[in-house]
Amino acid sequence: MIKRDVNPPQVIEKQCIGCERCVAVCPSFVLEMAGEKSKVVRGDWCIGCGHCGAICPSEAILYHGILPEKNPKGGGVPATSPEVLGLLIRERRSIRNFTAEPVTKEILEKILDAGRYAPTGSNSQNVHYLMLTSTDQIKELRMMTESFYDKIFSRVKSGTGRFFLSLAAGKKTVEYLNEALPKVTYLREQMGRGKDRLFFHAPVVMITHAESWDSLSSFNCSVALYNCSLMAHTLGLGCCFNGLLVNAVNHAPKIKRWLNIPGDHRCYSAMALGYTKMKYPGLVQRQPPKVRWR
Repeated sequence: MIKRDVNPPQVIEKQCIGCERCVAVCPSFVLEMAGEKSKVVRGDWCIGCGHCGAICPSEAILYHGILPEKNPKGGGVPATSPEVLGLLIRERRSIRNFTAEPVTKEILEKILDAGRYAPTGSNSQNVHYLMLTSTDQIKELRMMTESFYDKIFSRVKSGTGRFFLSLAAGKKTVEYLNEALPKVTYLREQMGRGKDRLFFHAPVVMITHAESWDSLSSFNCSVALYNCSLMAHTLGLGCCFNGLLVNAVNHAPKIKRWLNIPGDHRCYSAMALGYTKMKYPGLVQRQPPKVRWR
C-alpha cells in the first residue's frame, strides 16, 4: 500500500443516530458500533475515501474537522440521465485536427479536476500529471519519440533485426510491426514534410505516470485521463490518446529523464489536447461488445 498521511474520521457522538450506515460502507473496517453509536476503532486503517461522512444522514461525521460537501442535487438520483451520458460517451472521439489556439490554464485546471475524482485502487490517488504547453517542448518530445521509433523500425526492416527484436518484444509484436511498416514509412515521409502525425499540432500534451510497483497504477492513470477527456469534450476541446508516446517513454531512458519522471514510475497514459478544427455531426460507431455470459 502507498504510504500517505490520512486523518481518520471523527464521530460526533451526540449527533450519531446509530443507523450503522457508516459502518456498512467503510471499506477499511475503520468504524464499528459501540452500543448504539458509531466509533472509530481502527483509525490508522483509514484510506480517506469519505464514504462514511457522505452516507451519514445526521451530519455526525467530520473529515479533516469539517462536514463533507453536500450534493447540490441531493444524491437521491444520478446527476444525469442514461440517455445524456450515453450521448456524451458516443460524441467523444479521437481528434487529429487541432487549431493553434492555446488552451488557458483555467480550462486545463478544470480538466485536471475531473481526473482527480476518478477512482483509484485503495483510494491511493497516486496519479501524477505532466502538462506540456510549450510549442518548443512538444516539438522536442515529438522529435525524440520519432527518433525512438526510427530505431525500432530500422530493426524491423532486416531479418537479423527482427530476430533480436522478437527475443525482446515477442514474435507477435514483431509481426505486428512488420505489417505496419508500409504505413509507418508513409507517415514518416509526411513528418519529413512538416506534418505532425504524432501529436497533430496540438497545443497541449498530457502525460500520466505513477509507481510501477503498484499493480493498479495502470488502471488509476488510464481512468483518470479518460475522465479528463470527457471533461475536455464538454469544454469544447478534443483529444487523442497516444499509446505510441507511452511506449516510447517507458522504453527510451532519454525521454523518461527529459520528462523528469521518477525512476520507480512508469508512464501509463497520454493524450494530445486542443480545440478542434472540425465538428462531427455523426456519432462514434463500434462493434458489439465481446462478452461471455455465465
